[in-house]
Amino acid sequence: MRQVGVDEVLDTLNRHRDEGFNVDTRLLREVQGPGQMYVLSLPDTTAFFGLVWQSINDARPLVPLGQPRTLRDCASRLAAFEWRFDKLVEAGYPWFRKCVEIDSVFDYSNFSWMALTPCNSSELQETPVGTYYIYDGVHKSIVLAKKLLKSEIKYRPLEALFLTPRRS
Repeated sequence: MRQVGVDEVLDTLNRHRDEGFNVDTRLLREVQGPGQMYVLSLPDTTAFFGLVWQSINDARPLVPLGQPRTLRDCASRLAAFEWRFDKLVEAGYPWFRKCVEIDSVFDYSNFSWMALTPCNSSELQETPVGTYYIYDGVHKSIVLAKKLLKSEIKYRPLEALFLTPRRS
């Protein structure tokens, strides 16, 4: 884990945006707020699959209330939809439209940083094996998790931006 400053992070995020990646304005605001930032490595699938995914109503089929939410858990639930994000959209969950797009053209060279933050107590209680909460990058992370579980792609080590303390 390597500590990074605001200028370095903003330069990287702006470069990502210039290259056509989506950079959430919420993330841009938070990296300028109080706290520390680090770039950390996700060297293998164990590290990647241990990340904790969001719990929102728009994604409820993959995140049933009270169930563990590691990327492995959530992506595994795609089996009920034939491993297809378009089936979730057809089932009334339009939030997954972006996943359909990402899945159809997935390329590691387009996989910029995910932003991670510490898990809160309820996330740790619900997902005790979870490591960090995915603050930004939920669409691309679930797509990659699905591709890995389906052996459509081999894992490549990733870097992520870690924001501490927990961001809202």
